Amino acid sequence: MLFFSNYSTPGPGIPEDAPRATGLPRIWEMISRDYTAFWRAGILNFLSLIPFLFLIGWAYVTHSLLIAMIGGIVGGMIAAPCFYGLSDTLLRSLRDEPGYWWHRYSRAVKTNWIKTLLPGCIFGFIFSLQLFVLMHLPVLEGGGWLIICQLISMCVSIGIFLWALAQHSLIELKTSALLKNSVLLFFRFLKNSLAASAVMIVYLIIAAALFPGSVFLMITAGLWLPLLCCFQLIYPKIDEIFEIEKVLSERSAQLLKNRKAG
Repeated sequence: MLFFSNYSTPGPGIPEDAPRATGLPRIWEMISRDYTAFWRAGILNFLSLIPFLFLIGWAYVTHSLLIAMIGGIVGGMIAAPCFYGLSDTLLRSLRDEPGYWWHRYSRAVKTNWIKTLLPGCIFGFIFSLQLFVLMHLPVLEGGGWLIICQLISMCVSIGIFLWALAQHSLIELKTSALLKNSVLLFFRFLKNSLAASAVMIVYLIIAAALFPGSVFLMITAGLWLPLLCCFQLIYPKIDEIFEIEKVLSERSAQLLKNRKAG
């Protein structure tokens, strides 16, 4: 079936003692192993973005800032749970966790969808305003400086969003702490942050420039491909600070110990 896997077959994964590849070989390794899971989560994410894109398009046609703001808030809240599910899928692949995609995805979204709404509202509102200004740049005064300021603003907000998205799927944090951490991590690892932002911005520019031909790109790669590359850049830093994999390994060992004792 399209979204449900055969639970009688082993889930994706690699031997625990196998050394991890890096860079493009690592990305190709994950895609070749988990493409089906990426595509399914990506399609759901793409569908969840349709209300946001429709409302932003409506705001552009009507030149209504109010519609853009409402569209950002409502559309961001609708898309937030699927962004969480997509990032959960990608980060599990980065950690080489075996398992069944739909079981993990549905459990992650069902358990955490409420806590995604406020971050979705905040980032949806920010991105809707930025897109509204970007689409109206030709009629706004300011010339090259306005374009530069807009690009810097989008680079920073996308970078902070990526840090927030990764943390949101890995660590239990209040929204205020999540945003604070994301800002601090963005500037602490500025090189990684700018590289990740650049990957996402270039991908979106290509998708916009090739439209409507890019519809095929969005169906096959969606946002999971650039997000995978972005997480490849920032996840090692999160793991370095919060010791994500060490904690998970200790939990698994303790669980196995308890099962044997029981």
